[in-house]
Amino acid sequence: MARLPLIGGAYSARSIIANAQRAINLYPEPNRQDAGAPMTHYQRSGLRQLVAGISAPVRGLFRASNGNGYAVIGSNVYSISSSWGLTLLGTITPSRTNPVSMVDNGFEILLVDGSPQGWTITLSTNAFAQVTDTVFGGADRVDYLDSFLLWNQPGTRNFGSSLSNQFAPLDPLYFGTKTAWPDLLASLVVNRYEIVLFGTVKSEVWYNIGNPQFPFGRMPGSVIEHGLLAKYSIGTSDLSVFWLAQDLQGQALVFRLRGYEAKVISNYALANAIAKMAASGTISDAIGYCYQQNGHVFYVLTFPTGDQTWVFDDSISDPDLAWHQRAWTDSSNGLHRDRTNCCANINGLNVVGDWENGAIYHLDPDRYTDEVSGVLGPISFIRTFPHILAGRGPDAQPMLADGKQVKFESFIADIESGLGALNSDGTPAKLTLRYSDDRGRTFSGDVLQTSGSPGEYLTQPKWSGLGVARDRVFELEHSINGPAALNGAWVEATVLGQ
Repeated sequence: MARLPLIGGAYSARSIIANAQRAINLYPEPNRQDAGAPMTHYQRSGLRQLVAGISAPVRGLFRASNGNGYAVIGSNVYSISSSWGLTLLGTITPSRTNPVSMVDNGFEILLVDGSPQGWTITLSTNAFAQVTDTVFGGADRVDYLDSFLLWNQPGTRNFGSSLSNQFAPLDPLYFGTKTAWPDLLASLVVNRYEIVLFGTVKSEVWYNIGNPQFPFGRMPGSVIEHGLLAKYSIGTSDLSVFWLAQDLQGQALVFRLRGYEAKVISNYALANAIAKMAASGTISDAIGYCYQQNGHVFYVLTFPTGDQTWVFDDSISDPDLAWHQRAWTDSSNGLHRDRTNCCANINGLNVVGDWENGAIYHLDPDRYTDEVSGVLGPISFIRTFPHILAGRGPDAQPMLADGKQVKFESFIADIESGLGALNSDGTPAKLTLRYSDDRGRTFSGDVLQTSGSPGEYLTQPKWSGLGVARDRVFELEHSINGPAALNGAWVEATVLGQ
């Protein structure tokens, strides 16, 4: 019997004869060298509802510098109490659903929604007001550096800045122009006390040079040869900036900027998945955010039109291993993009906003269901295994099949058991095994095994008599409401003579 290990996340290559591995709602974590498996797959956090939803998307969540939380749901702007109560502060442009951006300077929050308008919230009183200064013409994104509020000026190559420690009045001369390439400024972000100006084709870095006429100047030699394809796809964590890019050579690669090095972090499999979404719709509406949990730093990239969510684990250095997919399971067991639209750490919790119903959730690592519209729903945890092209030879020693048929005597899931809740009918949760004999193109019907009742920790789900194939791909799925970490599997297989 041979171990079938899992050494990374999702990787379904352009041709499934190379790789057909799905990792949905399961993320890999590398183990120490003395562990029994190279990687363990853990369930992603479930959604625990904190704020009941309304019929509108959560367009933004923000933790201010004083620790207070704020949310934009539809066109309403709310403050969030420590007990998760919402207080309406005001309204912004109606009938818009795109993400908003918020930042504060210690005294007031500046809020923008991509329209020609802007709004402020006074931190000491939560007083809400529309920006009336005619110098300000709206923005897609705002940020902060060295006491200055910064924003892009949509449809131009320019970005604006407030005066130090105040938003209004604005100085009409306080603006900079992206100069390294004559494309438009798509957005900006502050990281490492520097401003990254994202053009549509190329980008550049600015910093505070202390000029009294305008504080910021371009960093010499700081051109980034890649622009921004999806203006809401930017995510930042620590020293890293992530985005969905385009440049003079093409589009739809995911980049990470660390220091001044821009590196592709999308692998061939993800690039193929993004290309398919682009061919059938748009990917320019992609939304990105970052958060950290249990030692992992995740960059979450959702494609609303493509109805998919992909997640990069910045804690894993190899992009071939670091991606997994997340999905929400609807009432018909269909898989769709993750329910989350934005993220912030508020009241000590990682919280996310729903893209449809206005609910705010806790990303709860100890919950294994999604509470959507007040209803607990299952999460589909799916892992496809690598192609099996070997088995036991006539001398009982391991050997490659080399095109010969392989007889599969058994498959045993190496999964944490006995910790899931019972089903509503009192039976233990089930695991589903499927297998494909055409390299992952079609799969067999579901074959069920128990995951063990609570306390039955030594349960080993086993499937026997699984037939003969030349190139077998197994897939395991469950919705266990409890810890069910997955190391891989053991497979007993014999290489036949033909």
